[in-house]
Amino acid sequence: MSNQISWKVLPARDKKKFLIFFVTVFGFTILVFFVAGVYWALFSLVVLLASLFQFYTPTEYILDDDGITIKRPLYTMKKDWSEFRRVVETQSGIFLSPFSRPSRLDSFRGVHLLIQNREKQEVIEFIKRKIQYDDQRKN
Repeated sequence: MSNQISWKVLPARDKKKFLIFFVTVFGFTILVFFVAGVYWALFSLVVLLASLFQFYTPTEYILDDDGITIKRPLYTMKKDWSEFRRVVETQSGIFLSPFSRPSRLDSFRGVHLLIQNREKQEVIEFIKRKIQYDDQRKN
């Protein structure tokens, strides 16, 4: 029997955050339109929306015995438990790092799992068991 935990997150579901997002994008586009013209406004709108892709699209996280699967609309990412060495609880979720100590490369190599409306402690315990299990298996 395999253990599995899964959940979906959509940050834009929070109405206050979505309102701030909409006002910022709309205001920035209007500002660029008046300063640089219609083509630059459209270009900046596309770049801004692409950079905030994770905010307004759903993300599904699946934790199982093999590792972590992160499903987004355009791609799926799979990571093995053996790739992680450290678990850090953040305000919005859990950060998994491949380094045993904090590093400047954390934000580039690590994975941040957003958790909304879920028991964070259950997920942390599951992850720590899996990382600890894999570390013991290597030795």
